[in-house]
This record gives sequence, C-alpha cells and structure tokens, in this order.
Amino acid sequence: MKRSILMIVFAAILGSSTPASATNDHIGLAWGVSLPLGDTADYIPRVSFRGASVQWRHYYRRDASYGLNVGWNVFNKDSDTTLEQADLTVTGKQWRYVNAVPIYAEWCVYFETDRRAWRPYVGLNAGTAWIERRTDLGMLRLEEKNWHLAAAPEFGVNLPWDSFIGYVALRYHHAFSAGDAEAQQWLEMRIGFSFD
Repeated sequence: MKRSILMIVFAAILGSSTPASATNDHIGLAWGVSLPLGDTADYIPRVSFRGASVQWRHYYRRDASYGLNVGWNVFNKDSDTTLEQADLTVTGKQWRYVNAVPIYAEWCVYFETDRRAWRPYVGLNAGTAWIERRTDLGMLRLEEKNWHLAAAPEFGVNLPWDSFIGYVALRYHHAFSAGDAEAQQWLEMRIGFSFD
C-alpha cells in the first residue's frame, strides 16, 4: 500500500513538468538529516542520516511558488531498557524503528526575485504523513501504523548554478496525533538540487 501511494505521487510529480513550462517548473531531489523531537525523541533520541525527498515546484510569480513533495525519514536505535506498553512489561534487547513518509503540498515566498542570485525563502508545507513505529524484541514485534495530518514550516536558500539549482533548507515536521498514536516531530536539514 505504502509503495503504491509513493509510486503514484512520484509519477504525478514527474509528469507535471512539461517542456513548454520548464522555466517555471523545477523537479528536485534532497538528502535529509533529522533530529527527533518530542515523543519521537522519547522513543528514539538519535539523529538520523537516513532521509530523502523528491519535490516539484511551480514558480507562478518571480517571488512565489507552489508544489508537492514526498519524503522518507527513517529513525532507528537499539536499546536494553524495559519496555512497558499497556499490560506488558518486558526487559531485553530491543530494536526500535520509526518510518515516516510525509506527503505535502507546499507554498514558498522568496526574498530575492533574481533567479540567478542566492534566494532565501520561507515556506509552509501541509498534508499527511504515514508513520510506522515498530519495536522488535526477540520474537515479539509491537507496531503502530497511522496516517497523521501534518504540517511543516520551512526556511531555506536556493543556490543557483548554470543548469540546476542547489538548495539548503531547515524544515520542522509536526505530525498531529492520530488514533492512539502520539504526535510525532522532527527537525530536518535538507540538502538538495533541482533541475530547471
């Protein structure tokens, strides 16, 4: 199910750029380094270097764009602590994982209109995030899988080169509580590039 949704969104992003509007549309790829916060940090306090995202942006004005982006952030940790969940208390070697797949619509405003200059921007992303939290302990597996409403304010800088634009961005993800799952939060530094 998750792979099907990702493939559909990825195909939509790639198919939305046409040669006639290439100067106004960008397809981007980014690597993400994430710092867990809140309940996510309580579960896995370790910084993750396992993040990736793809985005499409359409510049409808010289200083503004809208678009779509899909990411995948993975957190993991092994632990020897005692696990308490509902009526269950177990002590032993644990492997903890969080897989987060945020799917956002985005809107950005740029503080520089010259597309060949460094362009600081602020953006707001809103949509949904599929989050899986899993704990493996011997033959026991506890997991939660939920769709969360999510939002992510962002601050970044576009760094133009000849045939593509690099960018560095800081994005705060907040996936609101869903079902029995707590809200999940992480701060992601994204380093990427987009094609003109």
